[in-house]
Amino acid sequence: MKTGSATTIPLALCLMLVLGAGPAQADEPPTPVPVGSQKRLTWDDSLMEKADGIRFEMHRPHRTGERNLVGDKPWESWQIGGMSSLLHENGKFRLWYGVSHGIRHGEEYAVAYAESDDGIQWRKPELGLVEYAGSKQNNLVLGYSSVIGQVFVDPHAKSGEKYKMLAAIYPTKDSDPKRYLTLLSSPDGLTWSPPTRNVVREGNFALDTQSQAFWDRDRKSYVLLTRMGPWRQVGRSESLDPFSFPAPRLVMQPDEPVKADFYQAGVTKYEEAANAYIGLVPIFFHPGDAQGNPADGNPPLTINYVKNPITVVAPDTLDIHLFTSNDSIRWRRQGEHAPFLGLGPDGEFDSRSLYPGVGYAVVGSEIWLYYSAYNCTHIESLDGAEPFNKYLGTITRATLRLDGFVSATVGHAGAEIITHPLTFTGDKLELNVDCSAGGHLNVELQSVDGKPLPGFSLADSDRVYHNNIRKTVSWKGRSSLAQIAGQPIRLRLTLRDCRLYAFQFAKSSP
Repeated sequence: MKTGSATTIPLALCLMLVLGAGPAQADEPPTPVPVGSQKRLTWDDSLMEKADGIRFEMHRPHRTGERNLVGDKPWESWQIGGMSSLLHENGKFRLWYGVSHGIRHGEEYAVAYAESDDGIQWRKPELGLVEYAGSKQNNLVLGYSSVIGQVFVDPHAKSGEKYKMLAAIYPTKDSDPKRYLTLLSSPDGLTWSPPTRNVVREGNFALDTQSQAFWDRDRKSYVLLTRMGPWRQVGRSESLDPFSFPAPRLVMQPDEPVKADFYQAGVTKYEEAANAYIGLVPIFFHPGDAQGNPADGNPPLTINYVKNPITVVAPDTLDIHLFTSNDSIRWRRQGEHAPFLGLGPDGEFDSRSLYPGVGYAVVGSEIWLYYSAYNCTHIESLDGAEPFNKYLGTITRATLRLDGFVSATVGHAGAEIITHPLTFTGDKLELNVDCSAGGHLNVELQSVDGKPLPGFSLADSDRVYHNNIRKTVSWKGRSSLAQIAGQPIRLRLTLRDCRLYAFQFAKSSP
């Protein structure tokens, strides 16, 4: 795949840019990387000076097969999901999702709300906010001609504006602009301010798929991602003002967009670690040539769209692929083109098209992800023939180990990781590591020049075994690092038959 301008920068310069260090003179020691007490994921190989024998392995989540939300209301009669946004607050799961009652009514969309105490059984409360068919007894929070982008909590919000929703608005056929991307505010996530103006000043971007916006605590700014043309690809913009973004710039681009393009960004800031961004990108497979004709032996598909025939190319399907980034600008596609969330068995509710939700929930030692699934292809979802409600869609759940998107994986031959110099502010070292029955790991703390610190050598290291989400490392029974906090060090890890997901110089509880 192609990813912005990073592909043209030499590797050594890329590392300096990621680490925030300028070119060092030959006689000057390298500038330590301040990691503080925040978790670091091991896909961030910019922290690794040596990683011989390491393989970066993508891990697929467990699909529960649950149909957590289905279209069972009149305003969901054509479609449910496709775009959704999750917040997990004070033990409550909150989901905003797209609904439609159909192309035969003008392809109208709205935003609905559901909530859950356990993330499995959901309720659709009657909110009394939006009128539908003469009644406000429904769970709608935005009326028709609105498409959800993302709901997020704004830590810098004015009073009564804690929640923000990025939304695409389609006012009327005669209005100007015909559609625009706007930011709404709410005190509770239910009652939203009216749309005002386009928050993106200019640029070539599309609004018929989900866009994202959020406050980035690492960059200390607001970040927006949206779909760009002419083919489906991903653009990004950044601003100190959430109501005014400059034109997006391309950051994700498929290698062959006429055969498989990036339907939307699906980006979530992974708040459990520093400098960590997840892109769950639905990739749309429709192999054709530049003129849209079938290619690679794939047959055409023809279906009626509001009684007008449309021809596309098989397979006309979407599944979800994993991209990771340290800055939301440079992206790496994981899994060697294998899907992160693949299609279900033929005939099942998730057998043809998958679209990611935005956001996640941490439940115990797991990450819970929600996504929309359909048993129809992309073009079949537009079929206006009766019975009209045959493709309702489902919002379903998948689970993953905490931090478990990608691991630094080591086989039986063993390997060694040595980091660049770094400083920390915690008082103990924790690892998220999965050792096989015969696997293990040892840790040495070194000075900047690579010499073992007294008491923290490999010979002193207590070997790490088993499968641990937060394993505290010790040396001859001693785990406290308070006496060397703030001192530049290197980490040296020797590993065999294990997967290392993350490390953190954590702070002990008072």
